Amino acid sequence: MANPLVSVIVPIYNLAPCLMRGVTSLMKQDYRNLQVILVDDHSTDDSARLIKAAAARDQRIEPIFLTANCGVSAARNAGLAQARGLYVGFMDGDDWMAPELIAQFVAKLEQGPYDILVSPFFIDDPRPSTVAKSLTRSRPLSRRQFLAGMMAPVGYMRGYLWNKFYRRSIIEAAHLQFDEAVALMEDELFNVQYALAASRFYYLGRPAYHHVVRADSTTQSLGVFAALPQQLAALWRIRGLIKAGYASGAVPEEPVRSER
Repeated sequence: MANPLVSVIVPIYNLAPCLMRGVTSLMKQDYRNLQVILVDDHSTDDSARLIKAAAARDQRIEPIFLTANCGVSAARNAGLAQARGLYVGFMDGDDWMAPELIAQFVAKLEQGPYDILVSPFFIDDPRPSTVAKSLTRSRPLSRRQFLAGMMAPVGYMRGYLWNKFYRRSIIEAAHLQFDEAVALMEDELFNVQYALAASRFYYLGRPAYHHVVRADSTTQSLGVFAALPQQLAALWRIRGLIKAGYASGAVPEEPVRSER
């Protein structure tokens, strides 16, 4: 497929001061065939008005307004339920993308074809970080390599959603959703479940996503020690998923030989 539809899901809660930078970066992508799903999680600031105004200017934007504040997992699930694209990506509402990101991701996913693509990223704190040259070597990955990089406490793969693209067909075939009862590391849980249902993995060493560090993010607000019990519980569950997945024999074979 030459220019498949790409769905980008953006959960939003009280992000009015920084929201439009990210939305504008999506609208200015070199890749044009987009479904941009902006999910307002019942914000109490001006976010909803900004979302409505953006949707009025660009028909590729599809807003969803939740009637109660249900959390980021519920917002992402609402976006997944509305997604129509061959590929699905996520962006945090206060982050932004360089214009070439989606075009690069789609080209490589189609070329493989691959089931999931992961890429290094910039950390804006407040200026963008530099990405080491050693992290810019593109290569196929085995499932174990992907899971190891995702579970690593440091690095540029990690368990985040926003530096990856997914095939919607795999999400739907595996009936994947975000666990709305989990407040932290819900993205790692989703990624593990997806990886166990996928078979073709690729690392694209071209950073183009900008993750913006904010003092009032969920993890920062809880603090390192307060967040630790929830993180450990999530890690325990993740390890159980991986063990059970391989033990069941239901994990698909990997047709792509990874580079060592």
